[in-house]
Amino acid sequence: MKRLLLLLVLSFTVVLSRSYAQGYKIEVQLDGIKDTTILLGYHLGEKKFVQDTTTVDSKGYAVFKGDSTLKQGIYLIILPSKTYFEILVTENQKFSLKTDVNNMLSKLSFTNSKENDVFSNYQKFMVEQQKVMNEYQAKYKKVSSKPDSSKIMQGKIQALDKKVNDYWDGIIRDYPNSINAAIVRSMKKVEIPDFKIPTGTKNVDSLKWIMSYTYNKDHFFDNISLTDPRLIRTPILEDRLNTFFDRVLIPAPDTLTKEAIKVIEATKGNKEIFEYVLTTLTNKFATSEIMGLDGVFVALAEKYYLSGQAWWASKKMLDKLKERVDDLKPNLIGNQCPNLELPDMAGVVRNLSDIKTKITIVYFWDSSCAHCKKVTPAVKKLYDKYKAKGLEVYAVYTQGNQPEVVEYIAKNNLNWINVWDPAQKSNFRKLFDIYSTPVIYVLDANKKIIAKRISEESLGKILEQELK
Repeated sequence: MKRLLLLLVLSFTVVLSRSYAQGYKIEVQLDGIKDTTILLGYHLGEKKFVQDTTTVDSKGYAVFKGDSTLKQGIYLIILPSKTYFEILVTENQKFSLKTDVNNMLSKLSFTNSKENDVFSNYQKFMVEQQKVMNEYQAKYKKVSSKPDSSKIMQGKIQALDKKVNDYWDGIIRDYPNSINAAIVRSMKKVEIPDFKIPTGTKNVDSLKWIMSYTYNKDHFFDNISLTDPRLIRTPILEDRLNTFFDRVLIPAPDTLTKEAIKVIEATKGNKEIFEYVLTTLTNKFATSEIMGLDGVFVALAEKYYLSGQAWWASKKMLDKLKERVDDLKPNLIGNQCPNLELPDMAGVVRNLSDIKTKITIVYFWDSSCAHCKKVTPAVKKLYDKYKAKGLEVYAVYTQGNQPEVVEYIAKNNLNWINVWDPAQKSNFRKLFDIYSTPVIYVLDANKKIIAKRISEESLGKILEQELK
């Protein structure tokens, strides 16, 4: 999977700068180091990249400068020790800073950069509040079994939360259009209302959960501007995307597809952030190891890339993308399984669609494959356990050494349906996306795919649920 997906590198096109006459000039005074090299880096989601390099002189002075304006966001001053501190790059890109390398944040100060003053104070404030919060939480654990004491600590934690939120609100109020406001606004959690349930309602807890889930889902991005490209060069936007799709939403392909499209559509007010979010989400689902989420990737690829909306994608990329989509579409979860008509070891053609059982396992394997030698006995054990309850296995030997596989089948009493494709006419590798073995598909009574590419442990759980 990883080998094939590497062909689909949907890397976000990083446009580092636009040409403006004024350029940038960031003067740096570092107490504690001299005669060395430092880097100017920047965040791009969860990754960090180097923008510029400069030399620190014998007095600790250095300057980063260039003829082009930098993209706005959170940047890094990276020291030779690989430690770093963060600064903002805003519209004003000519300023200076000073700090001590042994106490970088507390000693950090700026000249001619109000936004960096605010950002530095914000960082210092948050460090201090986090220390207090850690102390409160440690004390709360110790007294959690004592109602009165735990209530007091809960009150202190809530008061600290309010103090932090009030501080954030002050930045948003005083600097509403600044990147500082965009950053702290995006850190604010969705406030879920206390839903009032009519008296006599059944399953009150379940209903409250559904209402809270729906509200959180629908309002998760209320505090995040999905048209503000400054957030691209911070770790915040990608973190929010991952939190939403990994922890907030129910991991069902249809739900994730719907919400991904909704988020992507909301970014269309800015071409740069549209490109970033679309690329990030397409990559996320293209490389997901969660079963069924390849369906989200296919939906996004078809709707945006293959329809021509991804203007940055080269023809080579689009060709590879289409090839991958074509490989996945026939075998998505919920689809009717492609039919196979393959001969068994005696030459009798066995039709997959003719199998009339509650559950059918389509098992692609190779008798000489080391991993298969571990998985096959586990599948055989499950087959023996559930055969009488409505299970059949359609085992496709993927290689061409019939004497070897016949001997292996007999030796291991693989008394299920064993087939192979000596003439390689069925196109099973393409239809089922088979590029390695073993691979397990699970079909329901109507031959719809209900699971694929699962471990033998997961197979056991599915069979227990479906055939109990």
